Amino acid sequence: MKKLFFLPFILCPVILFSQIPFEQMPSFETSPEGHYATGLGIADINNDGWKDIIVANGNDMQRQRLVVYYNQGDGTFPSLPDWQSNDIDYHGHLSAGDIDNDGDIDIAVSVYLGPNGFGYPGKVKIYYNNGEELEGTPSFQSQYFYTFSCALGDADADGDLDLAVACGEPYSQENDYGRIFYNDNGTFNPVADWQSNIQMGALDVEFGDVDNNGYLDLIFVCEYTDNYVFFADNQGHIDEDWDWYSENSLNFMNSVDFGRVSPSASPCIVMTGNDQLGGDGKIKQFNFIHPIPQHSPPSWESNHVGYGSGILMAEINNDGINDLLFGSWWGPLTILEGCCDFWEPIPVYTASETSVVEAILMSDLGKFNYQSNTENIVPVAERGVFYLNHQIIERINSVFINNNYLDRSEYCFTELKNWISFKNHIMPNDLVTINYEFMQNGDIVISNWDPGKGNFIYYNTCNPVSISERTSPEYAFEIKGIYPQPAYDYIDITIQNRDGRYLELQIHDLTGKKQGTWVTSGNEDQRINVSHLACGMYTLSITDGVFLSRKKVIIAR
Repeated sequence: MKKLFFLPFILCPVILFSQIPFEQMPSFETSPEGHYATGLGIADINNDGWKDIIVANGNDMQRQRLVVYYNQGDGTFPSLPDWQSNDIDYHGHLSAGDIDNDGDIDIAVSVYLGPNGFGYPGKVKIYYNNGEELEGTPSFQSQYFYTFSCALGDADADGDLDLAVACGEPYSQENDYGRIFYNDNGTFNPVADWQSNIQMGALDVEFGDVDNNGYLDLIFVCEYTDNYVFFADNQGHIDEDWDWYSENSLNFMNSVDFGRVSPSASPCIVMTGNDQLGGDGKIKQFNFIHPIPQHSPPSWESNHVGYGSGILMAEINNDGINDLLFGSWWGPLTILEGCCDFWEPIPVYTASETSVVEAILMSDLGKFNYQSNTENIVPVAERGVFYLNHQIIERINSVFINNNYLDRSEYCFTELKNWISFKNHIMPNDLVTINYEFMQNGDIVISNWDPGKGNFIYYNTCNPVSISERTSPEYAFEIKGIYPQPAYDYIDITIQNRDGRYLELQIHDLTGKKQGTWVTSGNEDQRINVSHLACGMYTLSITDGVFLSRKKVIIAR
């Protein structure tokens, strides 16, 4: 959310370390199309097994559409959207999840302003998925209020996704009540079922088990007012009265994320400051250790950021500690390294490209490095929510309670989050077994408000740690190695081909355009000339026409 004017931006010194696996410039950029891109989601919309990119356009500048860029089956995307909504609005941020519990991902979107712009309130709406694509016109639209962000989560601990909404319009200092719309078998009332007892200037909202009692609480970050947390009681119902607020008055915060710096660290809220209307323009972190006071100062603050915006906790260098990614208006993507309970103040990565960052998400778009894990959890008290040890979860494979398989209708979660909420609360000494895929060596996606710039993808330059799930189950063939990496004039490919079948090798760029095709058989190494290719990342695939194995190829000069 922003009004258009510019101030000089001074870049911080660039400090780079080899363990940060991203190039300085975006690997791929969508066509700008004059979009004021704001809301961002990553989820499989068309049910082809590959995660797509969803973007809500408009902000407070122009009424525009919700769009989807479909994954081309290898982690690459078209420059233009494959799908767009029929309606237009001043779209804010969005949230993705299976709202009606039919196995398809639906999208909830905040609409900041009404059709006539400032002075007219917006709404929140839901685009349901029909199994192949999102509906063109949203089936659910709420009553009117100003809202810039929304979040899906289980607000009443009944195992389905409810919708929380951040309300207010800070430019006119019009505060409003926070709202929750409770899920009733996939449908919602247009009037909120829950409303906070105080008015706020909320710009963002997030669910998180702040007090660690086994149920999701509700977090609001605000302009002109304090930031608030509303705790859930011991049955999972969220209080209408606030239970915690940030000690610094007039915080002027923009975006929020929730998690732990490491699995053993205390829960924390991290939020970006934005000093356009006031405040100090710093990122603030609040750690929560029992007993939780009614208010507290930040546990950690960053150096001055200025117009801070999107923020994300994610593990970048695979050291078991989450790092902190953030952006700003007309600034670069920046990464701070995690250390114990906090982050090092000097960036370990600063991109060379600037933009007006709205949202940041991470996922392994090409499924090169999906990692499987199984966690066995035995609670000591009744709980409705469990957190997994990895911050970004790509897929939930199965859930068992006391070795009994749980149907998908018995629990809920949201895309790329690491909590699961159960319909029937888990009792003490029950055994919860969760098998899932988590992100390792993921890619970064950014939605950009700049109408002259597209949305960015920073592809992870690390080599895959495992072959594709589409590889032959008999492992009749696979790529064993690619040398050198990065490549300059040629690559040598070592292939294990057990039955000597004919194999086709192809190289594609990040737009999906084929750069060459080769045929081989046997187990001989294959040398390919790549001197004609520009610097960057490519996908090497090998197939017998049925099964497929893929790896990344990085070319430098």
